[in-house]
Order: sequence, then C-alpha cells, then structure tokens
Amino acid sequence: MIGGRLNRYMLTQTLSGLGLALLTITTVIVLVDFVEQSRAIGTRVDVSTLDLLGLTLLKTPLLLETTLPFIFLFGILTSLFRLNRRSELIVMRASGMSAWRILTAPMLFAVVAGVIGATALNPLAAAGNAEFQRRRDALMNVRQTPGVEEPVWLRETTADGFTVISAMALEENRQEVRRPTFYHFSLSDEGVPGLERRIDGATAQLMDGFWEVTDAIERIPNESALELGMITLPTQINRQALFERARSPQGVSFWDLPGLIATARDAGLATARYELRWHGLLALPLTLLAATLIAAAATLRLHRLGGAAAFALVGGLAGFVMFFFQEVLSSFGATGALPPLTAAWAAPAITALMALTYIASTEDG
Repeated sequence: MIGGRLNRYMLTQTLSGLGLALLTITTVIVLVDFVEQSRAIGTRVDVSTLDLLGLTLLKTPLLLETTLPFIFLFGILTSLFRLNRRSELIVMRASGMSAWRILTAPMLFAVVAGVIGATALNPLAAAGNAEFQRRRDALMNVRQTPGVEEPVWLRETTADGFTVISAMALEENRQEVRRPTFYHFSLSDEGVPGLERRIDGATAQLMDGFWEVTDAIERIPNESALELGMITLPTQINRQALFERARSPQGVSFWDLPGLIATARDAGLATARYELRWHGLLALPLTLLAATLIAAAATLRLHRLGGAAAFALVGGLAGFVMFFFQEVLSSFGATGALPPLTAAWAAPAITALMALTYIASTEDG
C-alpha cells in the first residue's frame, strides 16, 4: 500500500516538474522559431502575424521531439531538487525506502514517454513539418502542380561550366523527374556564366552516368527550337544523391522508415542515414531513461549535506555532454564510420550505465 502511494506521489511530482520544463522549453523554442520565421519569410513577403504563428506551431512538434531529452533532464531535476529542498527525500530514506524504489515511477514514465515519442510524436512531427513546407511555399508564391511532389532543383559542374536542372516533381522509386529543364551554362575567361543552351523534356530518368530524356526540345539563344525526341545527357549525379534529395531522414515518420529502408536496399542504395534515424527513434526510451538517471544522480544527494545546487548544475552539464556525444556518434554513423546500431545506442547506453553505477555506489556503498 505504501509503495503504491509512493509511486503515485512520485509520478505526480514527476509530471509537475516535466510540465514546468515542457512549458518553459516550448515557450523558448516557439519564440525563437517565430523570430526566425519573421526574419526568413516576413522580410520577403507581406504576411500576417497569425500566419507566421501558424507556421511556427506546425514546426513545434518536430522541435519538441528534438528537445525531449532536455525536457526530461530538467523536468526530473526540478522535481527531485524540489523534494530534496523540502526534506521529503530524507523522510523517504528514513522510512526505509531505497533510491531504486523512489525512482521507479520516474524511470517507468521515461520509458513509456520514449515509446510514445517515437510512435506518436514523431509521425505528428513529420506531418507537421510537411504541412509547414507546403504553407511556406504557398506564402512565398512557390508554384506547385496539384497532387505532385515539390519542385526539384539540382546543380552539377561540367568541363566548361555547370548545369542547372529543374523539374516539377521527382518519382523517387523510378529515379525519374517530371517536366525537367536542363540549363547548360559555360564560363567565360573572366568566370562569368552565360547560358549556352536549354533542353526541356517530358521526363528524365537517371541511369548509370546519364539522363534519358523523353520528348526533348533544345533551345539555343537566337536560334529556333529543335525537337530531339529521346536523348541521353551525361551526368555526374548518382542515384544515391537523387534518393537522398527526395527523402530527408527527418521527414520520414517512424512507421514509414522500415519500408523505405527495405525499398532502398532492394534498389541497391545506401541506407545508413535512414537506419541511423530508425535506431535513434528506437533508442528514444533509453535516451529519456538516461536523462532521468542523470537527473537522479545529481539530486539524490541530501540537501542538508550541502552542495545540492552544485550537483544539480553538474547534472545539467552532464546532459549536454550526453547530447554532444550522441551527435558526434551520429555524425560518424551518417558517414558510415560506425554501424547505425552503435552510433544510435552507444551514447544513451553508456550514460545510463554510468549514472546507474554512481547511484548504486552512493546508495549501496
């Protein structure tokens, strides 16, 4: 009975601290992003404050997903530090309750929140970000054909200049762009680009080292248009670059990632970045648990012994170290230097083990 009451009380205190941290961090990121949208969009087009606020709110789920470990870190720090200052931890310890029993409710809630964050918040963030991009393009008068994907812009260097490729949409599964236009520029001796020719087509499919363009029409300045039919154009763009241009890992929801990874593998494309994103979401419960354990290790020191505030500050810094370590490993994973499994799971696992070791040494000696 006492254990049940304790768990309910600790859960209430945990939710109180997390609510305060969520409100504070959400307010900060909404204000910062609102200013950023005002600078990036408000200075270019005539847009109302409500439109800018709507764009910011659409991005908020994605920003919350990114800052979720910090919400748990500072939320648990707040709730446990408050209990410590009120000497409630002393009473719990004096009644024979161990640190593990006190932390049961916060740790279980961190794992459950991590599962919800990966399976529910992430798809919401992906959908909100897609709607954000659509509305931003509409406000900035970026025209799109109804029912197709967003316009594609590519650029590659050639022997005598560069080529700019624009298209109305990209069919990622077929490695094909629709209604493409190839602008071939040559550079003068002074390095000034000049349009040499333009080729329009109905479709252009990327093969190994060339584009296969259908219904091609060539236009050269001061000359009549010439219908070429189906032609091939050499290119240095590879299928992997076109695939990554079509799908950003952050723009794919948790439920769509496995299918996307399987499809890309069947097509012979590299999937390290998408596997890294998948494992990062799978590791979210462990990441939130690690943040909870860091906060617990920093605040379980009894307030009457002194230095509690300093320990809490060290706990906050430890959370930033974990985040930095995770970002470094993710960078190695994205380049293929580390397996995605190791890159995504190593930082939270090591941090959680270190925090558990510290708590065990101080609790059990």
